[in-house]
Amino acid sequence: MEFLKKLNHWLYQVERVIVVIALLVMSVVVFLSVVHRRYADPESVLADKLAQLIGAERDTPTWVSLQDVAGPISLVLLAAIIYLGFRTASRRKLWNRGDETGKTLAQIHGEPLSHAKCALYATITMLVAWGLTVLLFGTGKVEQYECIELRLAGEYSFHCGRFPAGLAWAQPLGLILTLWVAFLGASMATKDNLHLRVEAVQQALPEKLQRISGLLSGVLTALFCLLLAYLGYRYVIVKHEEYVISNGLGGLHNGIAIPYFMSFIVVPVAYTLMAARFVGLGVLSLRGELEQTPAELRDLKPTDADGAEEDGQ
Repeated sequence: MEFLKKLNHWLYQVERVIVVIALLVMSVVVFLSVVHRRYADPESVLADKLAQLIGAERDTPTWVSLQDVAGPISLVLLAAIIYLGFRTASRRKLWNRGDETGKTLAQIHGEPLSHAKCALYATITMLVAWGLTVLLFGTGKVEQYECIELRLAGEYSFHCGRFPAGLAWAQPLGLILTLWVAFLGASMATKDNLHLRVEAVQQALPEKLQRISGLLSGVLTALFCLLLAYLGYRYVIVKHEEYVISNGLGGLHNGIAIPYFMSFIVVPVAYTLMAARFVGLGVLSLRGELEQTPAELRDLKPTDADGAEEDGQ
């Protein structure tokens, strides 16, 4: 039993690492995709909205003037936001904060950085962001079709960047990572017994019947998960055959050369893990070792949890 608990714990840690990495990659890729769309668009959305507010029609001198000054204004606003971010940043510890009772907000969060440091950090951040943007998407001094021709010819130009056509694969990659995060997250929630359950009838049963009911609930849920795992496995097999038959040209996601069977392999794996964990929860319920505290109260101190339960009643 101890071996299974340790194995479950290590699998949970692996899932956790994958989920964290997937979320980070997804956030960065989607953000860069949005940056490219705005960077490559010669027209400013901000200027267009301002023109609409003052009643200036498109392509009028006022609209053109707003478009001309939109770039510098956007940079100034971005610099101001970054500056305020550093200025208002808290120095409060994330962990091991200790007792903060009676302390003022200034004592808890610490003194803000000086104006000079905030300005310096904001400038460095802007320069680094500009450098990364140019490195990825180019300077904009070369037409996109010319950059694509250079890329196809195997040549590189600093003015074109690494991704002259943008991150067309950002959306499909984001969807794939979302799929992995969702199913691995569901598996992790099973390990912590965080899934929603209808317990009104079960709570009304005697303790012995509650344990038996918990076991039956876990086993039946596990069987359903195994059914879904099998269906997911069949889908993966079909997509793999499609990929093999087409010599790697079919069965791919649109916009990115990732086969469907590789992205959907998480479905049968996650459901299989969930099935095993639901059986484990059922066994723990039968033995009277299952955590009964509601998930939203587990992080509270015992006295706080008791008070919250009394308020709920």
